[in-house]
Amino acid sequence: MDTARKQISQSLVRAAKIGIAGIVSIYAARLFHLPQGYWAAISSFVVLGSDVGTTVRASRDRLIGTAIGAFVGAAFCFFGGPHLLWFGLAAAVTVLICEVLGLKESYRLACVTVAIIMLINNVGPPWPAAVHRFLEVSLGIMIALALSALPPRLVADDR
Repeated sequence: MDTARKQISQSLVRAAKIGIAGIVSIYAARLFHLPQGYWAAISSFVVLGSDVGTTVRASRDRLIGTAIGAFVGAAFCFFGGPHLLWFGLAAAVTVLICEVLGLKESYRLACVTVAIIMLINNVGPPWPAAVHRFLEVSLGIMIALALSALPPRLVADDR
């Protein structure tokens, strides 16, 4: 009976923190006039883990991957254009950069960012979109980290 109550309690805390993270992320993105603030909310959902340690590790991987992907995607888009061949090459280079730097857990998120930068029709140079994406993701990560550290804290589970 105690175990069931504890699981229900943890589920309610997790659900509340996810809901709050989404709301705070969108408001914060609007406050900073970020054009696609939903990426802040998505990032907070992705990294908000079952405990603070899990959230910190996921945040680190997401932040590093986003930075690498934003830079590589913008560079390839700037120098080669948003063509499919350049996109494939950018994704491959992104994976290799992550491998060389020993960031094996970051390559997926880095490639997602490459795809967003290169495939979504952006007007003008790709650099502002890359910076915005990095800022939006960073904002969501900071909010998730803050919420994961606030009581009541979640405990690690087998999810």
